[in-house]
Amino acid sequence: MRTTGRTFLAVAAVALALTATGCGSKGAGGDAAPNGSDNGNGNGGGSSAAATKDAALTPAALLKMVGDKTSAAKSAKVELVTEIGGAKNEMKGAIAWDHGMQGQLTGSLGGALGTNIAKAGGDGSFTARYLGDAMYVNMGDGMASQLGGAHWIKYNYADLAKLMGPSGESLKKQLQTADPIASVRALIASGKINEAGTETVNGAKTTKYTGDVTADDLAGQAIAQGLTQEQVDGLKQQLATAGATSDHIEVWITADNLLAKKVEQLQMKAGLFTATGLYSDYGTQVETSAPQASDTVDFTELMNGAKTGS
Repeated sequence: MRTTGRTFLAVAAVALALTATGCGSKGAGGDAAPNGSDNGNGNGGGSSAAATKDAALTPAALLKMVGDKTSAAKSAKVELVTEIGGAKNEMKGAIAWDHGMQGQLTGSLGGALGTNIAKAGGDGSFTARYLGDAMYVNMGDGMASQLGGAHWIKYNYADLAKLMGPSGESLKKQLQTADPIASVRALIASGKINEAGTETVNGAKTTKYTGDVTADDLAGQAIAQGLTQEQVDGLKQQLATAGATSDHIEVWITADNLLAKKVEQLQMKAGLFTATGLYSDYGTQVETSAPQASDTVDFTELMNGAKTGS
């Protein structure tokens, strides 16, 4: 396979990992037992999460409850979209986060990356499987013809960390500890949560909360807002990886105290980065496994080939 094709596959892997980590990083202390009844689909009706039995519950305390319950659900169906510099990447499927991020997502890569992948033999679409220590990506028959017939590329998280340096180590940790509620924890850490009305998301009435999180917030207020040091460190790491000093966050919470939607926006050197996630069917069964070894090629082999020009 040509060197350029191998290089695009490496870049694509990073893009897929970054899109997937729109699910967030849970850190420690995020698996408290659910509060109250739950129909398992996260689409409660009636009034929003703000309508709690404790009318004096602060937004931060409410979101802490949401974070605990969402994390404890352990799985959900997801739709994830990231946009930056005119490029749009989309993924959908089901994931579990009880033991790191696991599951299967399908989607498409847009922008220049999608165009270059198409030139290398793919059509921009993909299937990605996430296991505890590695991600497997299938870009279709056209790309397989460039890989000696193998359909799946294995990206060991440790290898991605080596490729990307410190930011890769952060990405590795996010993939291995992912759940949907890093955004909720970040809002709690800000200490500046705004209730922004109600909206319908996937047929469910939700309450919207917004806020802006800065590195100073994480340094000065996060522990006081009830987060653990590990959770604070994880949030700081995410900002550092993005090269951003602040994170604008919007979350939509159902009457069942579950996350229905989130949007994050960070200003990066490459432009405004926007990540949107939709979550439903909490507790859905998720089963995934590594592809057949005979149909898999290791990412490090491709990179070694790129260095030698083979």
